[in-house]
Amino acid sequence: MLFGRTRITLQLIVLFPVSTNQKEKTNQCPGTLESDMNNQPNSRRNFLVATGSVGLLAAGAATIPLTTLASQLHQTSLWPARVPNPDAGRGTPLPPLGIRVYSKLGFGPRPGDLSDFNSLGGNNGQRFTAWLNDQLNPGADPQVDSRLNGNPRYQTLDKSLTQLWNQHHRFDGDDAYRVRRRPYIEMQNAMLTRAVHSRWQLREVLADFWHNHFNVDGSEEVVRSVLPDYDQNVIRSDMFGNFRSMLEKVVKHAAMMYYLDNRRNSSPNPNENYARELLELHTLGAVENYYGSIPADDVPNNGDGEPAGYVEADVLEAARLLTGFGVADGDDGAADNGSFLFRDDWHDDQPKTIMGQTYTYPGPGPNEEQELDELLDYLCSHRGTAEFICWKLAIRLIGDSFEASDSFIQSAANVFQNNWQNPDQLQLVYEHMLDTGTFKQAWGDKARRPLEIICSALRAADVVYDFEPTENGTSYNFLRRVNDAGQPPFNCEPPTGYEEDRAIWKGSSPLIMSWRAVSSLLRDVDSASGDNNYVNLGQQTNDAGIPMTPNEITDFWLNRVLGPNHNISTAKRNEMVAFLNTHSGDFGNNQAIDQGNIDLTDTSRNSRYQRLMRAFFLLVALLPERMIR
Repeated sequence: MLFGRTRITLQLIVLFPVSTNQKEKTNQCPGTLESDMNNQPNSRRNFLVATGSVGLLAAGAATIPLTTLASQLHQTSLWPARVPNPDAGRGTPLPPLGIRVYSKLGFGPRPGDLSDFNSLGGNNGQRFTAWLNDQLNPGADPQVDSRLNGNPRYQTLDKSLTQLWNQHHRFDGDDAYRVRRRPYIEMQNAMLTRAVHSRWQLREVLADFWHNHFNVDGSEEVVRSVLPDYDQNVIRSDMFGNFRSMLEKVVKHAAMMYYLDNRRNSSPNPNENYARELLELHTLGAVENYYGSIPADDVPNNGDGEPAGYVEADVLEAARLLTGFGVADGDDGAADNGSFLFRDDWHDDQPKTIMGQTYTYPGPGPNEEQELDELLDYLCSHRGTAEFICWKLAIRLIGDSFEASDSFIQSAANVFQNNWQNPDQLQLVYEHMLDTGTFKQAWGDKARRPLEIICSALRAADVVYDFEPTENGTSYNFLRRVNDAGQPPFNCEPPTGYEEDRAIWKGSSPLIMSWRAVSSLLRDVDSASGDNNYVNLGQQTNDAGIPMTPNEITDFWLNRVLGPNHNISTAKRNEMVAFLNTHSGDFGNNQAIDQGNIDLTDTSRNSRYQRLMRAFFLLVALLPERMIR
């Protein structure tokens, strides 16, 4: 069969060889040891311990002497346990700046994005500054708004926390499971809608970053029902604003309270889960600033004269401080609406000492949350938090090879720390980090993760169909395809969020499953508007206004997907031209492809021409040059 699975797959392997010695990836969040963890207590700490060792093995770190790792990872195996590779990406040719911008600060360009970018100024510096200023101040988003607002299949995105709690979490009628999960399913569909269709690509990348930084597993009870409020009123409301403001909202939200168990944190037996992640994941970090179980007095001071980090005793003291901070969930006669609730009778009222600072409970009344306010102020103004957050932002937005001690991270940390009370703090940090030569010259040491592979391919294909749940709140098959690729939105079980390391994602499994997802989404999208949706790549080629020869078609799609002046080698381009020539009758690279059995007027989903162009687009969209960023 001319367009059978075997022949097309072989062509892909020729152009895009995949590693066979990488750890196979499952559709779980990286590092999750489901079988090993089934018999463990339900503690997020267990996932962190597991993630630390598995992440190193997946990255090939098993070949590094253990003593070297111990010194480099500061006596802990907790995430983000990485060994920086300063040589990663070196020697990779730089593609046009527009491609780099949309690949790193977006989910890839759509047709027209690159020409729009190039029209913003007379040189790359002017173009990028204008693009960044625009993206840092997002406005109307008609392509997204038209798909989400007023769409009867989206019923929960604008509901208040109380409505989500009462109408979904507390729903106890027929089909209760689907009703309780519906907000989560809608959020997954909305994420794809925004990534694929939004004009404000930087906003969607930052939303993805902060959702992973403050990760909650959307499939879990309670979280599944209140996730839209967590997205809208915690993450999106402050991701261009102030970190301290966002952190307090995270601490007090029902999604985080239930996910990391602080809703049950009470004296005299405090639960340390959230206190630990507040320090290890959300503020100071688990590598540079964690000093293990040594005495607190042995922790060295940083340049500000404060303890450089924290020890195990600080985690336990923070757990005591967080007792009584919970959710109005009906327990002990409280209201039952999902809002934040401080229970003074659950709170440890004795003094606590955390990183040399003493916190004293003032008693019930208007100042009863004073200890939490003071702790968050201290953490958000601490140098370690500034360095950790800026390091993570650099890893997400620029490249994998940064260390907290790098001058670039230190400069960004200065902006973060000096503006920790500024309402525009994060926007200032983004601008400081991105409008630099460091960003503009970075390329090649990051891998696209499955969601990025899928969304960038769909954007390159100029898809127009909608992502939306069914009428009863379940998901159509396209979301199942995305899940199979290994990165389902809002579904990472460990609190680390989805990993960034290139080594985690470059194995054969995530690449192949992402390819299958893209292939399926191009040819057959079962959605609310029917089951005959497909991307008409044949018609798009016809509309290009070019001679319909293998040479011209190849250049059209390479230029559209990779940009003019792309760096695809002549040999690889010739392979692609040969693919078109061979599968259209072998009439020659400069001869029209419709001389044999190809009918250019038949662009139906399963026509010979449509299948040829679909296979060819996959070759372009899944080139190894597009698997990096």
